[in-house]
Amino acid sequence: MTWSSKLKPQRPNKQAARLRRKRSQARRRQSEDAPKYWRWVAFWTCGFLTLAGLGLGLALLYYQVLTWNGFVISDKKNIEITGLKRLQPELILKMAKIGPGTNLLALKPFQVERTLETHPWIARASLTRHWPQRVHLHIQEREPMALVQVGELCYLDHQGHLFKPLSPGDPHDFPIITGLPRKFFSPQEVALPGTMARIQELIALLKKSPSPLNLENISEIHVDLERGLTLFANGLGAGVDLGRERYPEKLQRLARAWPVITKKGYLSRAARISLDYPRKVLLTLKATEEPE
Repeated sequence: MTWSSKLKPQRPNKQAARLRRKRSQARRRQSEDAPKYWRWVAFWTCGFLTLAGLGLGLALLYYQVLTWNGFVISDKKNIEITGLKRLQPELILKMAKIGPGTNLLALKPFQVERTLETHPWIARASLTRHWPQRVHLHIQEREPMALVQVGELCYLDHQGHLFKPLSPGDPHDFPIITGLPRKFFSPQEVALPGTMARIQELIALLKKSPSPLNLENISEIHVDLERGLTLFANGLGAGVDLGRERYPEKLQRLARAWPVITKKGYLSRAARISLDYPRKVLLTLKATEEPE
């Protein structure tokens, strides 16, 4: 008896065959790419090691140069400091950290200059290296124009900046400016430039004026932003009102009238001397408080 199968013969699965071929090709490509991969790894490894070795070599060379005596300051005579008037060279060297044994290559001029300029008396500092073993430090000190009463006495420079409170041992032979608050000296104060210009003009004139209104004899310059400047001199009980302008003319007028004021005995009785009138010297006397 013959049995016939109803199962149909299966055909080869084309999709499985394609998958096997792809896998075979992938394994073949991997085997071909493996040497290229290792060549790239070796290349980058060698490059990294070369750069690391070069960097280490340069660091060692730099260290050797820094410790070489050829660029080292051997004596204080190789350190030149100019521009000092009040400050001592020892202070400058201490702040700059410069002395025998300092290597010029290790010096950073900008950093040294900024450090020195933190001192209140130093307006500007400049460091120059003269190879192989010399340095030059130039110091520009601040020049006070006056002292200003702003709760405490502070130095005022010629640019209108308060830069240092008066301390024991500091020079104090400067006129004292009163009448202005500390906030007046801020950069935002619009009246500052004009007021400073008037004060500078007056101080320059007082340097050339005869006694009693010469700069050495002036104890106070009072500032009123509306009325102008008033002078107080040592030995003179009266304030001298100068107003806001024409200071040369007014000081000359007072110099001409001074012998008459002294001869008539008005000087000891004067409470106020006003020069803020055209072609006049107006006196207010203490006893009568009436103009003469």
